[in-house]
Amino acid sequence: MKCTLFRSFPDSYRQSMTVYADQLLRSFPAVLLPTEKVTGYLPQQVRLAPRVARYWSQYVGYQLMAHFEQGDINHVIDHSLGHLIYSLDARRTVVTFHDATVFKAADGTISGNGVSKNTILSLRYSLAAIQKAAAVIADSEVSRKDFISLTSCNPEKVHVVYPGVDSSFRVLEDREALKARYALKGQHILHVGHNLFYMNIEGVLRMLHHLVFKLGVDVKLLKVGMPLTDAQNKLVSDLKLQDRMIFLGRVAAEDLPGVYNCADVLLYPVLYAGFGLPPLEAMASGVPVVASNRGSLPEVVGDAGILVNPDNYESMAKSIMAILEHPQLGSQLREAGLKRARLFTWQKTAEKTLEVYRKIYQANRIRE
Repeated sequence: MKCTLFRSFPDSYRQSMTVYADQLLRSFPAVLLPTEKVTGYLPQQVRLAPRVARYWSQYVGYQLMAHFEQGDINHVIDHSLGHLIYSLDARRTVVTFHDATVFKAADGTISGNGVSKNTILSLRYSLAAIQKAAAVIADSEVSRKDFISLTSCNPEKVHVVYPGVDSSFRVLEDREALKARYALKGQHILHVGHNLFYMNIEGVLRMLHHLVFKLGVDVKLLKVGMPLTDAQNKLVSDLKLQDRMIFLGRVAAEDLPGVYNCADVLLYPVLYAGFGLPPLEAMASGVPVVASNRGSLPEVVGDAGILVNPDNYESMAKSIMAILEHPQLGSQLREAGLKRARLFTWQKTAEKTLEVYRKIYQANRIRE
């Protein structure tokens, strides 16, 4: 059985898709049989900008090339590329559906802006194709339910396979040395992610202002990810947070575990999520987590972190203050987080994904 894993475009706001593909490809060799092989594929010529070139690359170029790269089993790892099925043998194709965030914003379930009509139309185009797939993998039970509600797909074809956390995310002994490397003193809240609307950057900034200027907590925010937008930077200025922000930008994968170990708490108040890797990475690193109570995050975090309403920045601030000012609470959350994180491994993800491949492969063998 030969499987082709069709990778996502390397957008700065879709780094999780790169992680997902890389981790599967690294984890498969340990669980594959000698007669099985999985390889990744992405066209060499990928244009992310301008928009016209991007659409041509994604909806014409990639789709044409995909036909010639098929395996016995095909896995489209990103539902936004679901349209590739139109060039693949759907009976041998699996698609991973990650989240319904864009649809939730479009129908008003969550507050959002910047979701264009073209984005909605292209995703609906992909969803229509995904329904033809032999199987769909969902990152969580929430994502599974969302996909079923958005389509007429047979629920029996939709399987939950949780992503994992890389073993590099762990408690490091030289935390003080790591803090010195980044010239960090005092207490720090960590936020990891891009700047799109559903990451709730405005909520993060208003929380920080309330925590510092209303509750009197001496703390700074470590921000990892894309630069803030002009509007977000203006809010930083309006809230007088310039001296409370430390922008680390895009951090190399090998350095990210060290950054987690520099933090006293992770804040992840997204408006919606199909999974959410940062809370899992933080828990594996022994960092207490305050996360949104929406989407799949209750599935991921469980009772190992504090779940809050992402629209209530005052509640976020109080939760973080409780962790920073009560060492016993922080210790309890660290221990619970470490235990919780051990439930999610990429080897388990690879094993469960491979089970889906084999089931489809055998079904096609019988059909032939």
